[in-house]
Amino acid sequence: MQADDPTRLEATLTDGRRMTLSLPMSDAKWAADGIKGLRVVPPTHTGRGEEPPALPDEPMLPLKMALLGFDG
Repeated sequence: MQADDPTRLEATLTDGRRMTLSLPMSDAKWAADGIKGLRVVPPTHTGRGEEPPALPDEPMLPLKMALLGFDG
């Protein structure tokens, strides 16, 4: 990480992608230190995990269409 600019934080991810976080100037007390108040937190999960189950193949009922806001 680089901390040259107090309103901007840059990091390079393990796969080579670069990420930039910019914090606008603020009068908020919690943000008084800019990016100095941020700290690195190690990831708790890696990868995507399990895929969600597929949606069932059933016709839409009028009530479901109404609840979803479809005009039908």
